[in-house]
Amino acid sequence: MKDRKGQALIEFLMLLPIFFFIIMAIFDFGNILYHRYQLENKLDSIADLYSNKEQNKLEEYLKKNHLTLDTNMEDGYTVLYLQEKVSVYTPGMNFILGSPCKIDASKVIYEGNYE
Repeated sequence: MKDRKGQALIEFLMLLPIFFFIIMAIFDFGNILYHRYQLENKLDSIADLYSNKEQNKLEEYLKKNHLTLDTNMEDGYTVLYLQEKVSVYTPGMNFILGSPCKIDASKVIYEGNYE
């Protein structure tokens, strides 16, 4: 019978890069989801300022958080768009998600009469 003590070690070393890739990808997806959540929270604050017509506070908030706001107005509705770029650290995932990964959030505000 041959000596097989090193077989498990070799198999483990062959699978180790795949495990590292999976763990790093999980962290990247978690980071993207976290930034998306934060972006939606910021958009809620911006929507409040926008709907209350507080232009000075809105501009200060955007400048402080390094954000750009895009708006689209149609038929009494205003759509607010925010976009942010998030870095991707997992090798190979930048080809799938893009590097940096662009996340966005939008919110619709009704500005018509409530009759």
